[in-house]
Amino acid sequence: MAIKVDQEKCVGCGICIKACPEPNVIRRGENKKVSINTMFCKMCLLCASVCGKKAIEED
Repeated sequence: MAIKVDQEKCVGCGICIKACPEPNVIRRGENKKVSINTMFCKMCLLCASVCGKKAIEED
């Protein structure tokens, strides 16, 4: 099991960054879209639960 970010849906708002209890949601590039550090992600899915665009989901 893993978690992924749909880069087409992500708008780079950063709400998921604040929701993550660990520093595992990271902004990337000029567009500020996020990615998940899956190596350390504990799969709590808090980031997915706050994403208004439904850009984060379990893979």
